[in-house]
Amino acid sequence: MSSSPLGFNPRAALSIALTAAALSSLPRDAEAGGDDVYGTRGAELLVERGHEIELTMDRGYASLQVRRTVHNGIDRHEEAMFWINVPETSVATGLRTLGELHGKPHWFSGDLLEAEAAAARYEELTGIGGYYPKDPALLSWRDQTFLALQVFPVAPHTEKTIEYTLSMPATWADGRWHVWLPALGSDLLAADLQLTPAQQLDQLFVNGEVVARGHTLTLDHDIEIELAPRDPAPVSLELASVETGAQHLAAWRLTLAPQISQVPKHAQVVIALDLSRSLDPSDVQAQRVAAQTYLEHFADPALATQVALLGFDREVHSLSPGFVTAARAIELLDAATLTQRNGSEVGLALAKAAELLSESKRGPRRIVLMTDFETASRVAPEHYAATVHHSDAILHLTDVSDGGPWLERDDQHPWSALAAGSRGVVWSASIPSSWADADEQAVARDVFEEWARPVRIDNLRVRVDGLSLDDDYYWDSFEPTLDEGQGLEDLLLSATPGRELSVEGVTWNIPVHHTAKPSRETGDRWSALVFGSQVLWSLTEPEMMQLAMRGKAVSPVTSYLAIEPGVRPSTEGLEREGAGAFGIGNVGLWGSGSGSGGGFAGGGPSFDKRAWLEGELRDGWTRCGGDGLGAELVLETRSVEILDVVLTTASTSTPLRTCMEQVTWSLALDPHFVATETWRVQLP
Repeated sequence: MSSSPLGFNPRAALSIALTAAALSSLPRDAEAGGDDVYGTRGAELLVERGHEIELTMDRGYASLQVRRTVHNGIDRHEEAMFWINVPETSVATGLRTLGELHGKPHWFSGDLLEAEAAAARYEELTGIGGYYPKDPALLSWRDQTFLALQVFPVAPHTEKTIEYTLSMPATWADGRWHVWLPALGSDLLAADLQLTPAQQLDQLFVNGEVVARGHTLTLDHDIEIELAPRDPAPVSLELASVETGAQHLAAWRLTLAPQISQVPKHAQVVIALDLSRSLDPSDVQAQRVAAQTYLEHFADPALATQVALLGFDREVHSLSPGFVTAARAIELLDAATLTQRNGSEVGLALAKAAELLSESKRGPRRIVLMTDFETASRVAPEHYAATVHHSDAILHLTDVSDGGPWLERDDQHPWSALAAGSRGVVWSASIPSSWADADEQAVARDVFEEWARPVRIDNLRVRVDGLSLDDDYYWDSFEPTLDEGQGLEDLLLSATPGRELSVEGVTWNIPVHHTAKPSRETGDRWSALVFGSQVLWSLTEPEMMQLAMRGKAVSPVTSYLAIEPGVRPSTEGLEREGAGAFGIGNVGLWGSGSGSGGGFAGGGPSFDKRAWLEGELRDGWTRCGGDGLGAELVLETRSVEILDVVLTTASTSTPLRTCMEQVTWSLALDPHFVATETWRVQLP
């Protein structure tokens, strides 16, 4: 793909678009300011009386019907000369002149001709002589934002109306189609603009403000026009593939609706909070706030959402009396006492969630489990695949911390395959444990909406099958994530035609696949719009001709010529003087796990963790009635949390075993416990 000129000089094309007379009268500042309108005979005595633009905003494109009226103040037939500044990316695609047919007003449409032929024909038709004079208008190209319009004749002391059409592409961003217009018109008369949506129920905006259908304004300043489509498809694709001769022009577009999904109705939701001691208390509070923020998206009674709340450490605790409404669940979370204990039995929490869902009504099912993933070494995510599968729920696993509102998927996490198997996601998240203000709360609500419904396509892969491109990395240059309300598009040249546009990715981990074939209508449109793009400079003149004729566009090689039956005397032609002339590591602590060295890292009084642990456990063994009996305890700890407890004893006493396990799980580890460690303690 190339975007640089291939030897084409746009100024050289001027010689085939304008007549010598027009060039000789071009004001020196015509390109720098507004339009210039004057007569070639009476100059400023030809006055513009009307400049109206009817802009029709469609999904992806805008069309501007520009109608201009001039008055001739001299006693002779006059040629009206317009030097016209047009919006960037716009292309002229039509010309009409208002005359009479059988005594009634009639619009005479122009024909698109090769530029030199159009200029020569205009000169012929405007000359002196000829038994049946014809009255022409010529619209020609000067550069991408500058056109010339010549109209002859304008009868003495009368008005003449001419109309041309501009077509331009719109840009999709933030759930709306956007076009930008500069101030249009001359220094003496700014254009009056009227706006209409092509589809009646679509909503128009001007500079961010809602406007009604038929809204009018004076275009004496720059404006942004937006169109919000009513009920757009979640994913829309468009492809054009047009042969230019030696190459193929490809235009492709992908747009995502402002909402690509909806919060489901009749959902059955289980939320599980990690209450293990490895979490900072502020992070536990952040889990509470995250759950409440998530549930706000289900609080509308019309959604009929049912929610069950769980907390888990080494056991599972119900925080709600079974399923309740989302609004009631928010209240219960607010009142819940979240006591931290040892253990992180994710598997038990998942099993309880599956059990609750199996007893619930049918409908969309969700499990949102928050955890720091600090589990015993015996725990492996794949152990719970069957449990998650039988729950028939989409599972989201999230590590939530206290901080500013933030949410990001983690597809490289060891637990991601478990969530993905249910079409859910592993997330990293943060949220304030308390709100600073209402604005922060509103931001968090928007961020955590992604737990309630997918809001983007991830792992995005866009391709146009068949294209042959110079850039082998072209498709890799696009970001792998596309948010709802946003779009991607490009216009490029290829040695081979584009056969199919395909889009693949995931929403959460729900597969997305869409395709589109080239359409003739889109090909016709982009055959014209290419002349408002940088791709123009990569076309040869024969390629320009082929595209311009298909798209019916004014270009460096084509012009519009409109002709109406003559009303002037044959002696009132124009006299010409010449021919036409365009992450945490190991901390040196003693133990039988991954730590090494002695004493508390960072200085301070020495703390013997093993001596403390053995003393607490032996004292507990005695209290439980284990004197005279032998046993071994194996503990797995990480930081201040006990992750796993295995008691081996020859005693068959169930009360003794239960008592000692409770004692062990109830230990509150000193902050000197930092690393992941395994402890073997002989009792007594």
